[in-house]
Amino acid sequence: MLPDASDFDELTRRFRWDMPARYNIGASCCDRWAETDPDRLAILHVHADGREDRMSFGWLRETSNKLANALRARGVKRGDRVAVYLPQAPEVAACHIAIYKLGAVVLPIAVLFGPEALSYRLQNSGSKALITNAAGVVFAMKRRMSLACCRSTAPPTASATFTANWRARRRRSRRR
Repeated sequence: MLPDASDFDELTRRFRWDMPARYNIGASCCDRWAETDPDRLAILHVHADGREDRMSFGWLRETSNKLANALRARGVKRGDRVAVYLPQAPEVAACHIAIYKLGAVVLPIAVLFGPEALSYRLQNSGSKALITNAAGVVFAMKRRMSLACCRSTAPPTASATFTANWRARRRRSRRR
């Protein structure tokens, strides 16, 4: 709330941010909603062919928690940078929230980038991990790109398995 003020200069002198001692945007934008109404719609993903995927806050919390735990197990911690190289989909939101929950920093990388742009960002960002799908790994491998700059990368089978599990969950949630 803005303080009462007679002019802009007074307003700017009197204004103070109300900042909590601890705050996590991942928990704030996802978990607090999931606690009160886990079935509440969080994401409506409409495909080009008209199909709809409805993701609940419960799904978003569960998925982001699993990914945050997987990243933590691979050594990602507060302040680390994590690159996300995925096409836009509900899973990308879960990736961002998972990274925020760890207190890490997201480095979004557009899938439209060419190999030089991707390589530059990965090599110069100090990313500790890369989240991608099988297509992203294949893209890098075909161009003989080194992913060694990311000290923690899941093998393609793990990435594909995680993606397959997400898709299976989405199919089950659509049937409800």
